[in-house]
Amino acid sequence: MIPRFEEEISFFKKAIVDFGEGHRSNLAVISDPFYGELELMGRVEGMTGEDGIRINARSLVQNFDSLKDAPRRIVIVEEAHRLYRRKIGGFDMMNRFLKMLASSDRLFITTWNSYSWNYLDEVLGLSRYFPLQVRLSKMGADQIREMLLSDYEEGELTFVEEEPAKAEELKIFNRASYRKTLMGKSFEIPYPVIDTRSIRSRLSKTDKKSPEDVFFDRLARISDGNPGVAEHLWKEALDYPEVRNTLKDPLSIDLDRDESFALSIVLSKGSVEMEDLSLVLEPLGHSAERIAAVLEEMGLVSLEGDVVTIRAEALKAVVDHLRRLRLVW
Repeated sequence: MIPRFEEEISFFKKAIVDFGEGHRSNLAVISDPFYGELELMGRVEGMTGEDGIRINARSLVQNFDSLKDAPRRIVIVEEAHRLYRRKIGGFDMMNRFLKMLASSDRLFITTWNSYSWNYLDEVLGLSRYFPLQVRLSKMGADQIREMLLSDYEEGELTFVEEEPAKAEELKIFNRASYRKTLMGKSFEIPYPVIDTRSIRSRLSKTDKKSPEDVFFDRLARISDGNPGVAEHLWKEALDYPEVRNTLKDPLSIDLDRDESFALSIVLSKGSVEMEDLSLVLEPLGHSAERIAAVLEEMGLVSLEGDVVTIRAEALKAVVDHLRRLRLVW
């Protein structure tokens, strides 16, 4: 696939050059789950050379001092949102991290789940600690098409409509009538009229989009412009050399408030260990195992071992549902 993040890469280059010249501005990369920021951070790591170190916040939860003792001048911290939990005392490590940033002369480049960032920015004022912020924006249908078709020759794939529309009979004339009164009697006299609606409909169908255009427009809508979700749905639709438009509309979600709250915890991390989910839910009197099973049965999350992960194809439905309840924003 084509290289992505070219605009963002130039932004990082400038931040690193400025740091070398004595101007430090910590940087936050903010994105929805599945966006592909791991690829971006891999490229940024290559730009930092021997001055940089790359750490995932999962490891800091177990050994925070590894960050304090890191000898490099540029520190990449991935998934920084994992340093907090939505519970009493759950912000201690995040506060410790932010305090370190405020007193350090090192450059910190961090990645954040957008839903965690929005919440933490309200609660802790994250923006104060990260003057530079890069929000990975949604992609349009043309961008998604370019990304997914970059590995194929023109015409190599055939786009198939799963349920082609049935041909309709073109009606040029229709029947109308008017009423005439003659010698005290009323008569209905029929006459033909041109069926302009049928003609307009046929003309519009001659200009309708190709199956390929229809597929990518629908893919962009269902994925909500998220390239990781779009790629996941693409793989399901691709039956080389055919691409079948089997894309399904977002799920309808029916959850109670507690189940929705648990779902918001998973969304805000992208994936969460069952133990961490239990630490949030059990003090509220809820079983993480039971709720996770409900969410899995509805097709909203997947369970692999003790890890609960938002399903890519359900992401838009989950976000829409939680926004309606104002559990995320």
